[in-house]
Amino acid sequence: MEKYETEFKLKVVESFLAGEGGAKLLARRWSVPEEKIRAWVSHYRWHGISGLRPKRGSYTGHFKLQVLAHQDRERLSSRQVAAIYDIRNPNQVVVWRRALDDGGVAALESTRQARPMKAQNPNPEPPDTDGARSHRALREEVERLRAEVAYLKKLQALVRDRQAAQKERKPSSH
Repeated sequence: MEKYETEFKLKVVESFLAGEGGAKLLARRWSVPEEKIRAWVSHYRWHGISGLRPKRGSYTGHFKLQVLAHQDRERLSSRQVAAIYDIRNPNQVVVWRRALDDGGVAALESTRQARPMKAQNPNPEPPDTDGARSHRALREEVERLRAEVAYLKKLQALVRDRQAAQKERKPSSH
């Protein structure tokens, strides 16, 4: 896995945020996988420059369970929940999900013994970031949820209409 310097990541993220192109275009320009650019942007939005710096540590089973519960509760992708909790590798969330599904809560306890890592006390709650950024994120979430509710209401109306039309077509057997 190729490592990128923090300054380079910041340059790429700033290009993205300045509107110099989307992740696909910038991936070609900077010779970086598109998914990495998306992850860097998400981490930067949530954690600023520290979200782009290297990070080492291990996570407790309790923390992993809280991350997965938040993902379920908010219906977030692995990339989204990883950005919120400053987990640098979104695939790690997928690994935790698989472990939970296959082996239950006990499977989330760290089994890594080959190389002890520096203990870390990750915050189980999403970090409180810049007020404007948080406010914008909340507005976007509200808009997304409103659209979802409107979609579901339309779907319910369509189902009701189809059911009513089917009842009208069937002759009663009285």
